[in-house]
Amino acid sequence: MLPKIRELFEGLNHLGYEYCHWKSNLELPKTVAGETDIDLLVDRAGATSFRGLMVKLGFQPALSPKGRNFPSVEHYYALDESSGTLAHVHVYFRVVTGESLAKNYRLPLEQMLLQNTRELDSVRVPTRGAELVTFTVRMMMKHTVLAELLLLARGKNRKAMQQEASWLTRAESPSENDPLARSVELAHSFLAAVDSKLFAACLTALTTPTSLFRRIVLGRRLRKQLRPYARHSAARAWLTGVSTYLSMLSRRLLHTQRDKALVSGGAVIAFVGPEASGKSTLLAELSRWLGQDLAVTRVHAGKPPATLLSALPNLVVPALRRLLPASRSTRIEADHATSDRREPPDPRYPLLFGIRSVMLAYDRRSLLVRAFRQSANGTIVLCDRYPSLGNGALDGPQLSRFPQPAGRGSLRSLLVRIEASLYRDIPPPDMVLQLSVPLEVALLRNATRGKQEPEDYVRLRHSLIANLDFGRTPVHRISTDKPVAETVLEVKRAVWNLL
Repeated sequence: MLPKIRELFEGLNHLGYEYCHWKSNLELPKTVAGETDIDLLVDRAGATSFRGLMVKLGFQPALSPKGRNFPSVEHYYALDESSGTLAHVHVYFRVVTGESLAKNYRLPLEQMLLQNTRELDSVRVPTRGAELVTFTVRMMMKHTVLAELLLLARGKNRKAMQQEASWLTRAESPSENDPLARSVELAHSFLAAVDSKLFAACLTALTTPTSLFRRIVLGRRLRKQLRPYARHSAARAWLTGVSTYLSMLSRRLLHTQRDKALVSGGAVIAFVGPEASGKSTLLAELSRWLGQDLAVTRVHAGKPPATLLSALPNLVVPALRRLLPASRSTRIEADHATSDRREPPDPRYPLLFGIRSVMLAYDRRSLLVRAFRQSANGTIVLCDRYPSLGNGALDGPQLSRFPQPAGRGSLRSLLVRIEASLYRDIPPPDMVLQLSVPLEVALLRNATRGKQEPEDYVRLRHSLIANLDFGRTPVHRISTDKPVAETVLEVKRAVWNLL
């Protein structure tokens, strides 16, 4: 059991909350290890106190900005500091269930579940007979919607349903009541609108070999009898289910982000550092970690995507680099950063370099203003590199470090002013993670990775990293000259403390 999850259940048990982990308890070992969601049913009378406990334990509430939230259901997340796992607690104050895509039924089963519990690995769970009632309703409702049937038709989902049904119908001891008979009794007592014979037939269909057609027929009959407990009309529930299924399918095909956001809001988190300091590795790990549940997107401010203004000129940049090597950004950066030369560099910058710098500033502003807008709507934006304050800083204004022409009307003066204005428009990030690594380590990593940079370029970028300035933005400095797992855990802690 994860320490953070153990802390949660110890708090619930010590304070005497009426609760239970109300479904899928066959997988409880995986659940308490943080591999799946924790589905808690908590007595509604203790909702306010429970929320206070979650805050005390470091859990943060989350919701879906796009509106796919269910009444009486809340989501909480917390970082398990020892493992770096993000624990997800799915809290129900009422039993809102049914088909997983719409959850169209609010069933009056709270007292049935809370009054018929047992302890399993220090966790209160329903007796098998009580859990079998909710399991039967959930599974039969899945047989009434085409989108749900498509999900259920997948081999692993069908096998999981059969394994859970088999587990729930087995009595733990000879003295325990038969779970099948007990579930029929409980359904009769708490679901008065459902015919006992129909419920028993549904149980049989789930626990013995039965044709799909038979389960569909029984599911539709059960759905009709559950209508008094429905949250929406049949048509609206169907449309909700189809919409949710299409959204899931689109997200998988297009690799788009999830839409859940922390109530505290999103953030723009910048990763900066010299070449080969591990930015890409850490960004990929953080994106995977947070993106399993929350809305997360990655952007690259060092190489922003082209806008309408820069799309066509960018097409000819590779050719111009070959024709005019002296105008390349890396060449000019090196010339003005290196002091051990016989002749000083030309104080004027090449016009081609100036125009390219302004277009790059425009692209960065467009990208980062859009990132700021996304974070304001709840998305966590992970940014590879970020403009630093100061003239000639990494990914910041480049032209103002050169001597300014005497007249304001010159083209070079105009380009300097435009570039400076574009960078001033870029909102600051919410936090900067500044990575550092010894030069010899950076050179070794660069030599062994797939896409190598020239050694002089790596040395130059490493020398400039010490001069970064992000104003009032909090900067968390992290050395990446240690095992990757240790660095990842440090980054996770820093990010979660911000969120």
